[in-house]
Amino acid sequence: MNHLDERKQTLKQLESTGYDVLVLGGGATGSGTALDASLRGYKVALLEKQDFSAGTSSRSTKLIHGGVRYLAQFHFKLIYEALSERKRLLFNAPHLVKPLQFVLPTYVWWEKPFFSIGLTMYDILAGRSVVPGHERISKATAIDYFASIKKEKLRGGISYYDAQFNDSRLNVTTIRAAKENGADILSRMEVVSFLKDSNGKIIGVTAKDLITKKKINIKAKVVANTTGVWIDSLRKLDDPKAENVLAPSQGIHLVFDKTKLPCRTAMIIPKTADGRVVFVIPWEGKVLLGTTDTAIQKIEEEPLPLQSEVEFLLKTGNDYLDTKLTKDDIESVFSGLRPLISTGGKKDTKSISREEAILVSNSGLVTMSGGKWSTFRKMAEDLTDKLISVGNLAKKMKCVTASFAFPGADGYSKHLVAKIQTMYDLSYETAVRLVDAYGGEVSFILGKNPKEIKKGSGYFLEEIKHFVKKEFALSVTDVLSRRWRVVFLDLKLAESLASPVANALAKELGWKDTEKKASLNELTSHIKDLKKTIA
Repeated sequence: MNHLDERKQTLKQLESTGYDVLVLGGGATGSGTALDASLRGYKVALLEKQDFSAGTSSRSTKLIHGGVRYLAQFHFKLIYEALSERKRLLFNAPHLVKPLQFVLPTYVWWEKPFFSIGLTMYDILAGRSVVPGHERISKATAIDYFASIKKEKLRGGISYYDAQFNDSRLNVTTIRAAKENGADILSRMEVVSFLKDSNGKIIGVTAKDLITKKKINIKAKVVANTTGVWIDSLRKLDDPKAENVLAPSQGIHLVFDKTKLPCRTAMIIPKTADGRVVFVIPWEGKVLLGTTDTAIQKIEEEPLPLQSEVEFLLKTGNDYLDTKLTKDDIESVFSGLRPLISTGGKKDTKSISREEAILVSNSGLVTMSGGKWSTFRKMAEDLTDKLISVGNLAKKMKCVTASFAFPGADGYSKHLVAKIQTMYDLSYETAVRLVDAYGGEVSFILGKNPKEIKKGSGYFLEEIKHFVKKEFALSVTDVLSRRWRVVFLDLKLAESLASPVANALAKELGWKDTEKKASLNELTSHIKDLKKTIA
């Protein structure tokens, strides 16, 4: 069965099936909830208006961490929970989530003992961890770890560990796992209204397929609103009198080539002009510098960085680096909107807790927002528990996601990179990318003789076929932004791969020329907009 036939079948299934749980929104929280509920034995459907992880869930700082900065705010419960989840993800998705060493530089005599006290608490909260604890390091060691660090007055620093990951790959892998465990999943589906019974209780939704333009009714015992920065829009669709609870803020990241910022580890900048920490992180062969915290009023599907944010990060980076960064050095940039819930009147987004919140409307709509990727599994567990209660669902199996192995975990090992490199005669960097994306499934996906979509690119046609068949890819942007991370890493490379990707997708999806051009234009327009912000 080809993808389009399968999609038609899923549409029929959605319209004819009565579901226990209907999840709206396919980011971190929604995908995690769909997986959790389906693994417990419930009949689950999930609708996503755009692509999975198209919003905030693909635009994170790429860290699975306890949150060192929360130590100063005494958020020990949040830190403990996040560090517990960090341990689980390192075991359950070892190809996607990996240990990452950090350097915290010190320039004043008292900083090293002061920071060491805080990181001792961090280690205690982590308990018996799979990553090393912190240690004080000399100036020479700090420079060895992070060669481009500012050396003037440097006294040394602290080394500690957290974990990093590929956010959109984890998101898509989670949604795929939900489908493989019985959930009905569909993207490009916009909810236009709620279905309610005579008592005003929600019993489903009317949704519009944005591809065929057809509207269908989908029935469910309970509906979850996990639409991130769009939660208030859904809440008002349910009840026009509902008050806004979202206090969104924007965070951006600048991307540089590793030759510009040579480093073996990540670095945390603990003091900045806007009161946040800033990270300098090696990721996917590049180096990320971020993030900002800018309160915003208007929510956009494709948020763009502000000039002031770009300048802030360049200045902050240059204050802690010997290498001086300019706009000309920026290879890409991405912006994400944090869906923070503020019900206490706080206006400063930096002071709003990142802990999640669950709201239940009079009609029974269950909304979850806040939180972060590090705790997404526990958030999904909590939300599924609430959905069972609100929907009065029969108790079935207990939550099992704490030990759930994600697709690709089976067969993954630290020796797999060398094996794949030799098997396909690849560069080390390409082998690392493939293994980190697919884990133990990499040779199955590539087959015997994989074909590069562009000679020397290190990206393969067989991957695109996998994205369409198993990972819900429907556009050039889906592939280059979220299945591959090229738009997030290198805008020039993304432009060069756009046409080959469009040609491959046209063949897989049976596009007409007009459909191919529209998908191609969507990507090139977005890249053009991004370039303007860093010009």
